[in-house]
Amino acid sequence: MTTKQLNFSPTLRVHFIWMLCLLLASCSSTKRLKEGEYLLRSNTLRVRSDKTITNKGLLQDQLNLLVIQKTNTYWSGVFPFKLWRYNIRYRKFVNTQPGDLPKSIEKPVVYDSTLQIRTVANMKNFLFNQGYFNASIRDTVKFKGKKAYAYYYINTGISYLVNNVYVEADDSTVAAIVRSSLSQTKFQREKEYNKLLADEERARIITELQNRGYYRFSQDNVSFELDTVNKERLRDAENLFESAINFLTLQKRQKKLSLDVKIIVHNNGDSLSYAQYEMGKVIVFPDFIDRSTAFDSNLISVTLDDISYRYRNYYVREGVLGRQIFVRPGERYSRTNHQLTITKLNELGIFQMINVYFIEDTAERTKHLLNCYITLSPSDKVDASASLEVANATTYVLGNSIGLGYRNKNLFKGANLLSLNTTGGIEMSNSNNEGSKFLENVKLQSRNFGVNGTLTFPKFLSPYRPKWLDRRNLPKTQLMLGVNMLDRIDLFRLTNISSAFSYNWHQNRMITWDFSPAFANIVLPVIRPAFQGRLDSNEVLRNTYRRTFIEGEQLYFTFTDQEKKQNRNYYYVRMGVEEAGILMSGINKLQKAISNGPDFIFDQYVKFDLDARHYINVRSSLLALRFLAGIGSPYGDSKTLPYIKQYFVGGAYSIRGWRPRTLGPLAGSDTAGTSVDRTGDIKLEMNAEYRFDMIQLFSGTLKLNGAIFADAGNTWLARKSSTTLGGDFDISRLGHDIAVSTGAGLRVIVAEFFTVRLDAAFPVKNPYVAANNGWIIRYVDLGNSEWRQKNVVINLAIGMPF
Repeated sequence: MTTKQLNFSPTLRVHFIWMLCLLLASCSSTKRLKEGEYLLRSNTLRVRSDKTITNKGLLQDQLNLLVIQKTNTYWSGVFPFKLWRYNIRYRKFVNTQPGDLPKSIEKPVVYDSTLQIRTVANMKNFLFNQGYFNASIRDTVKFKGKKAYAYYYINTGISYLVNNVYVEADDSTVAAIVRSSLSQTKFQREKEYNKLLADEERARIITELQNRGYYRFSQDNVSFELDTVNKERLRDAENLFESAINFLTLQKRQKKLSLDVKIIVHNNGDSLSYAQYEMGKVIVFPDFIDRSTAFDSNLISVTLDDISYRYRNYYVREGVLGRQIFVRPGERYSRTNHQLTITKLNELGIFQMINVYFIEDTAERTKHLLNCYITLSPSDKVDASASLEVANATTYVLGNSIGLGYRNKNLFKGANLLSLNTTGGIEMSNSNNEGSKFLENVKLQSRNFGVNGTLTFPKFLSPYRPKWLDRRNLPKTQLMLGVNMLDRIDLFRLTNISSAFSYNWHQNRMITWDFSPAFANIVLPVIRPAFQGRLDSNEVLRNTYRRTFIEGEQLYFTFTDQEKKQNRNYYYVRMGVEEAGILMSGINKLQKAISNGPDFIFDQYVKFDLDARHYINVRSSLLALRFLAGIGSPYGDSKTLPYIKQYFVGGAYSIRGWRPRTLGPLAGSDTAGTSVDRTGDIKLEMNAEYRFDMIQLFSGTLKLNGAIFADAGNTWLARKSSTTLGGDFDISRLGHDIAVSTGAGLRVIVAEFFTVRLDAAFPVKNPYVAANNGWIIRYVDLGNSEWRQKNVVINLAIGMPF
């Protein structure tokens, strides 16, 4: 007799085990329920409307959040792992409150009809606030065995568009102010009406009146009356034929109904709501500790520009504070000036807590006065910081960079910020030819060291002050000086001495400008004999590693709506232009005309840079997108950009599948990229990272989050070179030249202040591979330790990559 043995493939085994788990879970998920109890298995929402909903997906997500009773957590939508764990450990957790259970365990969610009724009420209220005044919701529940399936059938009805806006007020002066500001109303014609729009309009009116001195005016003084009768449809009630034509026309256009909004302003029984207040005393406590400070008779008192300063110790100069205070005695109260004072004092960076109080002066009988008290609690004058970046790659065993920072935030008692930073790092190479032991094969490949200092003044230091610039823009002046050294062992050493004089100011809450009318760099190279031969035969390398003097100007523009959007789906854009050589060219020509001396040696180039980012917030996660572009064009006697101004990619903050400066133009047959930095005059880089929450400990003080990312880009030369084949930018080769890497990472976030990041990445498209247009994803083998050792790059850094 012949016996056949059945062999199941690994895939079939996995499916069999998975189906067995599902069967066990379905049998055990309801076994702990009492008689008459049902496990809530799902909440289903069906949303429809008589008209097209612009953001139906967003509306459905918002309605889903209003469902009070959520189901248990299901892996892959079918396996209640946390409930399964509860059932098998029932005796231990049966008397434990849900809030005290471990995060990996859940009690069964027992269907509660009263919570379903409350959910319907919440949804109706939400839809009404969104402008759906005639919404209807039908809820039902279906029972299958011991499980309940809840359904919500939602018909939003039609939302309304704003038509006309009217103002009605019980004070003629206030009415005139509100009517004159209607050009800025949030109730724009043809805009969908909702409660958020009404709240924004109420806030706008309050701000408008408070800026004119109406200190007591509040939200209780503004209400709205809506008239939902469509005037256009019933414009001629006596002509029934025309009314019918109007109705059909509107239906054909899918036009929504409109409403008129009446803004009602009233004093609400408080006559002081319409009283205009002026500022009386302004008293500042620069080193405030507690309330006893205000009654200390030993306080030093100084008055400057009608503002009184009272302090125990002389912490900061009065003039520095006075430039940031926009509430002035004798001026009419302004809410904008009130908030601006808090903002600007906070931006000085020398106070831990800032409070601005207003108290009515009851002793004054002839007019309404407010006395202002500003209490400032000093922060630590100095602080220190540290940074760390560690990486490994196939070309070196270990690369690290360590940074130490020191800040004095109130130098010379003028809120001047002194920043000193020291950085240093090494790279160790690995060669299997030196010896049999691991340490015998490790040697120093490169080292770097730098010291940089910046002194920032909270004012505009210039003999000429632009008319458009005032203290509301919070202008700053910066002086910078630094020395940095890069030593490639056995090849070269570059020393860069840098300095800059620059200005920074805010155009508004979203736009910032940085302008450097003068910066200078002196690059001093030391070329070692082993590298000199390569320079003699390679024009690009020879121009890159030469003695350099740079003098130029920079202008940068930064836009971000992060504050306005409250961190939801916001943008960040930074654009800049840099020029060097024009001034030195003029000086060179002048000195030759006067003394006929030798030509100066200096660099000439123009650079343009772009950094554009978009952050999209989704439930407990964030999608971060970034696009970087830079182009430098040397001109005159310069053939390439100087080394310190060239672009590079790779590393913990760039394309993470490569280490820094290992992507870029190939010099001759140098395909290993182990000896010479690959840099270029042109750079393109794209990054996408999906960040998601994982674990929270100690009430959220310590968080462990995850990330999945992909990076792409490269660098090129601006001009062709016979010694650097294929190094110039060619749009026809762009698809092949782009390098791509991907990976995953962990982020440890401490108190929302300090982030330690660990990323592992590997290439999936290598521009130095000719076959398959550079794509090597088919060769990825994460299960192979030898492949991981050669291809996976580990990056340890502090802070997010972007």
